[in-house]
Amino acid sequence: MNLKQLINKSVCGIIGYISSISDIDVLEQYIVYNLSVLKECKLILVATNYENINLSTSNDALWKKYFPDCILLTSKVNRGHNFGTADLDNMVFDWCKENNEEWLFKTATDFIFNTSIFDIEIKEADFYYMNGIGYGGMVRYDFDIDKIITEDFFPQTNFYFINVDKTDYINNKQYLDETYQHVQSIPNYSGKIWEYFQGWECEGFLKQCIERNKLSKYHLISQEKYSILLEIIKKYNIHDPSHKNIMIEGICHLQFPNQQIIEI
Repeated sequence: MNLKQLINKSVCGIIGYISSISDIDVLEQYIVYNLSVLKECKLILVATNYENINLSTSNDALWKKYFPDCILLTSKVNRGHNFGTADLDNMVFDWCKENNEEWLFKTATDFIFNTSIFDIEIKEADFYYMNGIGYGGMVRYDFDIDKIITEDFFPQTNFYFINVDKTDYINNKQYLDETYQHVQSIPNYSGKIWEYFQGWECEGFLKQCIERNKLSKYHLISQEKYSILLEIIKKYNIHDPSHKNIMIEGICHLQFPNQQIIEI
């Protein structure tokens, strides 16, 4: 089976944050770039939070311009980068659960992907992902690439496919609410929730989800290209595990559109 077959039966859940009208102009460039892939999805589902909720009218119009039948979800509150992202992740998953959709293709508005991803050969699994690791993660394995390939599991949250039918939830809403309420009382809160609650990370929550539901998993990055990626991380001391501006297997977290892309 190739990835295109999975894309064809998946609801594409796209999350994003809009801070200004200029964000919508940039977003349109991403949509246009990704059109050939997005049009192959069963349905487009978009969940967004805003700096100013009035921006939702322009954002909705943009998505409807390209996908008239898309489903648009607006977060009633914006709880900041970490909590807001977790909230949006829950929104797209919950919609699929409530509407009996079997597969969710989860991504974000700052990702681009080429049609070459259609040809990625995959084996049957419940969860398809790209592993996230940075320099610090490699240190824990003493830079043993073979060991990292076989043992490390830290799935990126911005590009994956998950069997919704076999999954209970992504992020624990009660825990999110409790920790959010706690940080509201912290003077000069840094915004780095993991500094106050060890293990508070969306990647960690996703990992717990996969392990809790005993989902079978398949890594979308070939061993050859993953080895090259790890060598790049080691050589250039890259600590960010989300691999921004690195195009691998035709997929790129393009957070910095005006900067160079490294293609593997």
